[in-house]
Amino acid sequence: MIRKIKSLLNDPELDYQSKSFVLLSVIALIGLFIAMISGILLGQSLMANISVLIEFLLFSGIFIWAIYRNGMKKAMIIITAFLIFVFLPAAFFTSGGAAGGTPVWFAFTTLYIVMTLSGRPKAVFLILNLLVVIVCWGIGYTHPEAITEFSRKEAFFDSFFTLLIVGVVMTALVSYQARLFRRENDRVNSQKKEIEELNHAQNRFFSSMSHEIRTPINAILGFNEVILRQEDASEEIKNDASNIQGAGKMLLSLVNDILDFSKLDAGRMDIVPVEYRVSEMMSEVVNMILLQAKAKGLSFDGMIDSNTPSVLIGDEIRVRQIIINLLNNAVKYTESGYVSIYLGAERLGDDRVRLVITVTDTGIGIKKEVLPTLFEAFVRTDQEKNRKIEGTGLGLSIVKQLVDLMGGFISVDSVYGLGTTFKVIIPQEVSDAQRIGNISILDQAAKRNTYKSLFTAPDANLLIVDDSKTNLLVEKKLLRETKINIDAVTSGKDALEFTLKKRYDVIFMDHLMPEMDGLECLERIRSQEGGMCRDVPVIVLTANAGGENNELYNRAGFDGQLSKPVSGRSLEETLMKFIPEEKLVII
Repeated sequence: MIRKIKSLLNDPELDYQSKSFVLLSVIALIGLFIAMISGILLGQSLMANISVLIEFLLFSGIFIWAIYRNGMKKAMIIITAFLIFVFLPAAFFTSGGAAGGTPVWFAFTTLYIVMTLSGRPKAVFLILNLLVVIVCWGIGYTHPEAITEFSRKEAFFDSFFTLLIVGVVMTALVSYQARLFRRENDRVNSQKKEIEELNHAQNRFFSSMSHEIRTPINAILGFNEVILRQEDASEEIKNDASNIQGAGKMLLSLVNDILDFSKLDAGRMDIVPVEYRVSEMMSEVVNMILLQAKAKGLSFDGMIDSNTPSVLIGDEIRVRQIIINLLNNAVKYTESGYVSIYLGAERLGDDRVRLVITVTDTGIGIKKEVLPTLFEAFVRTDQEKNRKIEGTGLGLSIVKQLVDLMGGFISVDSVYGLGTTFKVIIPQEVSDAQRIGNISILDQAAKRNTYKSLFTAPDANLLIVDDSKTNLLVEKKLLRETKINIDAVTSGKDALEFTLKKRYDVIFMDHLMPEMDGLECLERIRSQEGGMCRDVPVIVLTANAGGENNELYNRAGFDGQLSKPVSGRSLEETLMKFIPEEKLVII
């Protein structure tokens, strides 16, 4: 019996009210037993002693039935009714009325109701308990002959033992509550620690997966770009390379969706505002989508409102991702007709705008009944009709979550069978209020497809540190036309040996490398005794750009970041910022 009671009190799955019922019932039974023994020893009336004995037996029977037959909820109601309508009136009229210890038992019953019941039953029984108290005191006052009077000695000892019993009850209850609170506090702290460890593990997983997946994609897209640059390549080779480029970028988009959804789901996605040129961002995005649209025979149109500020401040990576996902969706679900994008800005003041992005297509459209679940993860509409269309079902879910993170709004207007329009509004800050003017996004995108080196720098020196020999080869080939002098090493240790002997104008540094990662290597370069590159700009090459990693790289002292997979243009544009002007020959 004792073992059963202990197991119930320590059962983490048992609710607090049930535990209170067990504890208070045990203490009440002990109290009744003591009251019965003390009544016999004090020579109380036979009626009073028999009354306490009957109450003890009934209470014990109900309690034992409750804990062994899993009937606690019913037992709480039965015992509460028993206390109010049987025990208290019997004790009051057979044990001295208001002059004995019964008033304390009335207080105990009130405590019992509060601790074990909830909701409407608690309110009902509290009212009934009050009514019984009023009735008993009223009868006791108007009909004193109905009460078995106690002698002075009996009244003294009865009230003493009752106070002692209830005092023990309160002490045990408060001690048990304190124990429960300590246990709960320990459990919460333990769970908090586990959650923190899980978050760290998830972050390490995301970083590792991002690095491991994007590294081979970097090689695929990089070598393919080199092939596309070759003027003597046949038209067939160039067409094949273009298809590889499109498939590679689609693969990269899918990988980004999966990793970003995992980050969003884990609450690890941060919005990192940076300055960005609107026209450059849009031309790069359109350049990515244009080939896909042409491959399906779709016309593509893009327009930027001439009043849009030229330079904004926001999370360029996430804004770009929203646009790419919407355009990808539009191209995927459109078999004929056109896809278009419009970008404009509504002024909110001198330094803030609402960036308005509208993507329209003449695709299959969306059924009205599907719209409420459109932005849920892994949902793909009209499965039977779209079974041949590739995708994860994450794109729109990620778009919605990113828009929400940036404090924006997304809406959709669609006619099934005719087409769809998505409209995104995102607040952004203004860095340069100069109007962007009349520009053609398509012309800019076409220029991006025609490779021409931005500069030559035969007198400049570049060190590239990357543990992947394949990536080193890709980066060297992508920069071949710039005529820059390149040294490439595969470890931080080798990098330190080179910076000790030679001064470079720029250093590209991979982040995740065995033995010595990019962060440690940078720190050693900056403090290298006799080193020749302590003040040289160091750019981190990373597959983990964005969020807290940006802050990590800034704190570490990197002068810039390049996200893998890198393109020849991004490498050249970055180098132009850091190579001394006298060594640059702009083409």
